[in-house]
Amino acid sequence: MDKVLGIVYAYDVKDAYQEILELGFSWMRMGICFPWKDRMFGTLSEAYLRDREQMERAHGAGIQIMPSTPGMGGFYYDEKKKETRYQDAWPDFVGEKGTEEYYRNVADTCAFICRDLKGIAGNLWQCMNEIDIPTFSGSYSVDVTTKTARASAEGIVRENPEARCGINLSRYHEEGLKVADLVYAPGHKFGYIGDDQYFGSWQGKTVESWNDVIEALYARYQLPVLANEWGYSSGGAVKEVRPDPSVLPEGIPDVCYEKSWFHAVEGGHTEEVQARYLRRGLQIFAENPHVLGSFLFCFQDARHCYHCGASDCPSECWWGIVDVNGKPKKAYQAVKEAIREYYRNEKEA
Repeated sequence: MDKVLGIVYAYDVKDAYQEILELGFSWMRMGICFPWKDRMFGTLSEAYLRDREQMERAHGAGIQIMPSTPGMGGFYYDEKKKETRYQDAWPDFVGEKGTEEYYRNVADTCAFICRDLKGIAGNLWQCMNEIDIPTFSGSYSVDVTTKTARASAEGIVRENPEARCGINLSRYHEEGLKVADLVYAPGHKFGYIGDDQYFGSWQGKTVESWNDVIEALYARYQLPVLANEWGYSSGGAVKEVRPDPSVLPEGIPDVCYEKSWFHAVEGGHTEEVQARYLRRGLQIFAENPHVLGSFLFCFQDARHCYHCGASDCPSECWWGIVDVNGKPKKAYQAVKEAIREYYRNEKEA
């Protein structure tokens, strides 16, 4: 199997799917929400239909799709209420969290999604998103989040035995490994271990540290590693002192609160540094034999931060290789050249 070469978030750029293919990417990770708005196997929601239609368009353009199944929920900025609040991904009618009814319905929901996306989705699936951090797990216990992830994979594999499922940790850290140990306990239905790392932005070190993480995860779980998210922000000032956690509003990261990073690689958060970083990352993933593939975060800059709603927040606004208007940044050409250089043989095979 050729290495998965993917990217996240095309937003509303005209002809973005064609651009993505011309760059050399062949996969996109795309989220799919809970399907029904009234009851189990009831009326499909408008949000689900939009997600499915977006996947259909990307697949129709020639891109392979890795769906990301509903997580526990997450802290998101509510534009109408002008506040950040936790939004649960599973309606009450799915069942009380932690009950057998709930886990059975989670599995049945993911089996339905897999069946409904037949012919659109590929065999690669991300089960939930970063359930090892409160941003997405909220106040749910580790027992509930990990069993929900296992039930998600069980439903998908029941419907498609060829499916390759995995979770993605927010980073390589002690609490994340506790989550992964429970998810990948005997009897699991997963085919890879996924990880997200933002060295130099959300955390220290550099892109070179990816090899250490890959080898540690492979040794621990004996499964190929997928970099579900990775990248480097091209914008944002850097401060040395973090704010006192007690002053942070619920759901708001310190980067949002200060509108500044607390980490950077040499040269800071600029387009030039981003371009060098992404080129090297693509080389690392191409050359490491334990890597299943990678999904670059991301294609286009965001107009607003989903955590706090601001348009000038480094937390989420400047990760793209094109800007909010679709204009290529310096990383665009660097990525194109790196794919041509490090993945050429795979693309021609």
